[in-house]
Amino acid sequence: MIRLAGQTLEELCRAYGGTLRGDGATRELARVAPIETAGEGDLAPFLSARFTKRAEAAAHRGAAILVATDLAPRLTRGATAWVHDYAAWALAHVLDRCLTDDAPPVLGAGTTRGENVVLERRVVIGKRVTIGHGSVVGYPGFGWAFGPDGTVRAMPQLGGVVIEDDVHVGPLCTIDAGTLGPTILRRGAKLDAHCHVGHNCDIGEGAIVAAQSGFAGSVKIGRGVLVGGRWASPIT
Repeated sequence: MIRLAGQTLEELCRAYGGTLRGDGATRELARVAPIETAGEGDLAPFLSARFTKRAEAAAHRGAAILVATDLAPRLTRGATAWVHDYAAWALAHVLDRCLTDDAPPVLGAGTTRGENVVLERRVVIGKRVTIGHGSVVGYPGFGWAFGPDGTVRAMPQLGGVVIEDDVHVGPLCTIDAGTLGPTILRRGAKLDAHCHVGHNCDIGEGAIVAAQSGFAGSVKIGRGVLVGGRWASPIT
């Protein structure tokens, strides 16, 4: 949960610019939440046209929507919205205000780690998980936001990582923290060496991923999927 500590949409708009729509600007916001799950008391970012239906559903559930200017016409008239030319940039600043649970990693029974494994905060690991030498779990995902006058700033990645039971992570893998919700490796997934899992990915139950595979942010891999690794043919 990404807690917003009682800010209102009106206050955020005043601090970071943009315009307001709808009649909910003075309501306190308790959380920043993904568009898929956001409801009453939540601020949800709507930054891509492919999430139009989810944004409509979130607005119907009572969420306030932070929306890019070019996407604002896709929202139902009357939806509570914060419209911004640099919506991702505004989101990054909002996340700087958020309160997060900075508890240390949680490790389930029977989990083993190789040498030089790094587990960042907000990482939850299930039972009988193996993590190979040199792997890094929960490092901030690679996200950047463009703002006014060409400014570029990092997007805070506060969602952490969840690794379910019986997962194998090979050596020298990197699993990035999610932005608002966790990056997930589901039960029984197996990663070979030198794999990268970007922020907000969801690797399905029992999926098997060969070496040197990389997944960009928000990729979803289904149950039992086999992913071939990068390969090079021998020189002849």
